[in-house]
Amino acid sequence: MIRPAVKEDIDQLIALVWIVLEDMELPLLKQASENRLKALMKEAMLNENYRYSYRRAIVCLRDGNIAGIAFGYKGELEPEIDQAFIEVTQAAGLEDGHLFQDTETHPGEWYLDTLVTDAAYRGQGVATELLAALPEIAKAQGETLIGLNCDQKNQPAKHLYQKAGYQKVGECTLSGTAYDHMQLSLT
Repeated sequence: MIRPAVKEDIDQLIALVWIVLEDMELPLLKQASENRLKALMKEAMLNENYRYSYRRAIVCLRDGNIAGIAFGYKGELEPEIDQAFIEVTQAAGLEDGHLFQDTETHPGEWYLDTLVTDAAYRGQGVATELLAALPEIAKAQGETLIGLNCDQKNQPAKHLYQKAGYQKVGECTLSGTAYDHMQLSLT
């Protein structure tokens, strides 16, 4: 079952997002302890304008547990999407609160920022179910394209996206890693 995330999900959202952030080896993760950064992220998640606001997330439930999550937003919001986290980290005395330095979105798309399945539920169709819910969300926000970036070394993810109808439209480098930019047309 897919549903919008709620405040009570925040700790689980952070745990799953953290998997992706560690995999990306972001410089900010070396500036403070994991617990401190997670606490700051939790504070920022309450701001509806933040990239990882619980209000931008959907969750997939299996047996009452969050089995996977997806975060996304209108691509045009990218320049301001991290401001809430930057403000929280600066108030905490961190040098640079930018998680991401590189542009991720293309003009005119709803952007799937993060899709992650809890390890206990992988291979059970969770990501497929989350992907299937995205077109309705993007259309409700007036978008006709969904975009995402897929690590070029992550062939299982690329296969999943291709199976769902996404096509490679370009390449980019994010935090020193090569990604394929993929899109799904909703028209």
